Amino acid sequence: MIEDALLRELPAIGTIGAILFVGAAYFLLTLDRQRANSVSKDDTQAGLKVVLFGIVLAGVVMAAGGAQSLLAYVFAGFKGGSGPIKVAIPPIVIGALAVIIVVKAVLPRTNAATQRQPERFLLGALAIMFAVLGMISLNGFLTGLFTDVPWAANAGNVAGTVVAAAVLFFSLSRFGAVSGWTAPVAPPPMQHPPQGGGYPPQGGGGYPPQGGGYPPQGGGGYPPQGGGGYPPQGGGGYPPQGGGGYPPQGGYGR
Repeated sequence: MIEDALLRELPAIGTIGAILFVGAAYFLLTLDRQRANSVSKDDTQAGLKVVLFGIVLAGVVMAAGGAQSLLAYVFAGFKGGSGPIKVAIPPIVIGALAVIIVVKAVLPRTNAATQRQPERFLLGALAIMFAVLGMISLNGFLTGLFTDVPWAANAGNVAGTVVAAAVLFFSLSRFGAVSGWTAPVAPPPMQHPPQGGGYPPQGGGGYPPQGGGYPPQGGGGYPPQGGGGYPPQGGGGYPPQGGGGYPPQGGYGR
């Protein structure tokens, strides 16, 4: 299958990819330096860093090929004795050593921490390369799953998907951090009107108030509902209802 062939040829793919990466990066840097506001125009170490990052690219691809072989052996149920392990360890060791030596010992002697355009080229190359390899492996896995391919024969596709996803996640995260991406800002919460106020307020006070106003509902006003007013309802007034008045009852003219 094509996925198995890619697995066997990952070291060669890494070598060819590194050479193509260096050539393409040189070409892009040459174009970029033609601009008046080029960020790499004054970077005298750009070519050196491109070569170093090309070595890193080859090391990552080689180590990923060994890791994929090892994971395929594990996912297949450790079938085949110790042979697959012996085959998988050398590319992992060589690729990891190449990356560690360049990143830890050589790159710190350059201006890679401040002039980062070659690093962006590397991260972009890793992202697109392993995105494609991951899709190919995932396609092989799903095809084998739908066509009832034995699990031992399909384990390599699972391993390829896992390894490609890991490298893709790392390279994209690093690429975004170097390029200055930011997390999306959540929209502010919606403002709702208060539940116990407004126009008119819902519980007490307003126009008119519920327990007083014009006229009030329970006492006072014009006329009052129970006592006092014009005339009063039970005693006193004009004329009084039971005694005293004009003329008085039993007084003048008696």
